Formats: sequence, structure tokens, C-alpha cells
Amino acid sequence: MDINPIGVAVPFFLLLIGIEWLVLRKQKKDVRINDAITDMSCGLGDQTISLLAKSTVLIPYVALQTHYGAARWAMDSVWTWVIGFIVTDFCFYWYHRFSHRVNLGWATHAVHHQSEEYNLSVALRQPWFSVFYNWIFYLPLAFLGLPVEVYATSLAFNLLYQFWIHTETIRRLGAFEWVFNSPSHHRVHHGTNPDYIDKNYAGVLIIWDRLFGTFQDEHEQVLYGTLKPLRSWNPIWANVGPWVYLSKLSASQASFVDGLKVWFMPPEWTPDGPIDPKTLFAGDDRGYNVDKASKLHGYILLNLILTGTILGVLLTFEKSIGVQHQIVGAVFVVLSLSVWAGLFEGRKWAWPLEVVRLIYGVCAASTLFLI
Repeated sequence: MDINPIGVAVPFFLLLIGIEWLVLRKQKKDVRINDAITDMSCGLGDQTISLLAKSTVLIPYVALQTHYGAARWAMDSVWTWVIGFIVTDFCFYWYHRFSHRVNLGWATHAVHHQSEEYNLSVALRQPWFSVFYNWIFYLPLAFLGLPVEVYATSLAFNLLYQFWIHTETIRRLGAFEWVFNSPSHHRVHHGTNPDYIDKNYAGVLIIWDRLFGTFQDEHEQVLYGTLKPLRSWNPIWANVGPWVYLSKLSASQASFVDGLKVWFMPPEWTPDGPIDPKTLFAGDDRGYNVDKASKLHGYILLNLILTGTILGVLLTFEKSIGVQHQIVGAVFVVLSLSVWAGLFEGRKWAWPLEVVRLIYGVCAASTLFLI
């Protein structure tokens, strides 16, 4: 039976997030539940979309590797897996760099940087739409003939590695940081400090940043978030909002050419010259902390664990579970994360939608074996 390592890791993610929260409380540091739930809601949505789209986006890779692969790799060779992991990490670096330096990419990737906190739950704050284009950056591996199993497994473990580096509870790690990405290196990457912007794109190996001039050591307190802060707990708006902003920015340009260039230029580009990030640093829009569900934190967390467990099962056994079951589970996940955002923001539609979600969940569970 094929097992998805991401699915297996879900309960461990939740356990480690819980342990980190206890450590932070002992250190008398606050963890905003509304922010953490939004982070994890983005992650649930990302994995739900990936669950439904993954097989489709692998088709081009398989086709190219089968018909145009330059070499045949022995699946039982350790070197196949070692080299496969390294070249996959190399491709991730360039995909990640693109995601920051081209507006089309940033409109998707900005979701991961919207939190003004930095803890393990932020690691799960993943964009929903990257699955539809990030595979392009790994197609060179198909031309090398790297088996799709090696590529897919290497990418999964690359993403798993990046979970633990989203924390402030681990400080510096000495010589380890000369070669590998670390919490310190990745804190820099999430910073809006002028010296930190667009630095440390690494997945696992920090050597790529050192080689290509994008490395920055941590030397001052990090201010997290984005230069244009998101003032919402809604994971749907978190993913759609940057695209709405970019569309409006494009439409507002004086010429058609400039409107078109907006999509392909760096985020700081304007027709009159680049915006200095120092003018946006520490802006007044930071610090959004609306929480109109303070008495419902336990209820929401319990439902988060339940929903995460459902998604974890779907991911772990994705190749053994029918598409119908996957779709039923995906709808439940989307309903859940929409309700949580509405409760935190005090939306009038939140409780009616919660009733719909609960009825749907009961009906789905009761008909599970009839589908």
C-alpha cells in the first residue's frame, strides 16, 4: 500500500505545535489562537487542493521523463536518492526565488508570509494555488530522467524538513548552519526588515543562497509579516486577496504595457522606479488581532484536530481512497475553515454555516460506506 509521508506527519505536526505552545506559555510568550488557526486553515486548504490536483500535475513530468529522460536511474541505488534529493532541493530554491521576485509568484506565495507571528503553525500556512504551477520548476529533473517516485518523495521530505525551522524556540546551531537551512536562517527569510527582504530562499541546503548571493545572517530582531499586511483571518481571502490587489494594480496603470508588466515584474516595481521597502517597514496596518470567539477557542481547536485527522487519513491513504470520498472530505474541510474564520471575525453567517457543516458531516459519515 502506498503511503503519503505528508499524511503520516500530520498528527506529529499537531503534537509538536502543542508542545511548542506549552514551551512558549512557560516562557510567558503569547500565541494568538486566531492567527494559529488561520495558519493551519491555510495548510488544510492547501493539502486538500493538492490531494485533488496532485495526480494531474504529475502527468507532464511522467510524460517527459518517459519519452525524453536523458538517463536511466537505478531505483535501488542510494546515489539515485541522494542526488535526487539534492537536485530537487536546487529546483526548490529557484521556484522559491521566483515566488518572491515575480508578482505572479508573489501573489500566490505571499500567503505563507502574512502571519506576524513565527511559530510552528506558520509552517503550515501554505498557499493554495502554487500546486498549479510549481511543478514547472521541476521539469528539468524529468529531462534528466529522474524517476517520478524519487522526485515526488524528495519534494515531500524537503517540505517536511522545513516544518521545524519555523520557530523562535531554537536559536543558533553553529557549524550546522554553514550547510543546512535552520530556524535562524528562515527567521531572516520571514522578516520585513530592509536587510532581510528576499533573502535565504533555501529549502534544506543553505549553500544555494551562499552560492547565488541571497544569503543573510540574522543580526537584528525580526519583524514578521508582509509589507502590505493582511487584516483578516479568512484563509480564502488570504489566498485570493493578493490576486485581487494585483489585478487592481494592473488595471490602475496608465498604459496597457505597464498594466501587463505589473504581473511579471518584482513586487517593488512601479513605472516611476522601485518602491523603497524602508518606506513601508513597520507600517501602521500591522497588529490585526480581532477575536470575537475568545470563548470558543476550545471548541474550534477540537474541531481543528478532528478535521486535521480526517485530512490526514485522506492524505495518508490517498491512492487507496476513491475520488468520491476525497471530494466529500474536501468539502468538509473547506466548510470547516470558513466557519472558523467567520467565528473569529464575528460574521453573521458563521453560526448558520456551522449548522450546515455539522449536518453535512453527520450525513457524510452516515453514508461513507454507501458511496
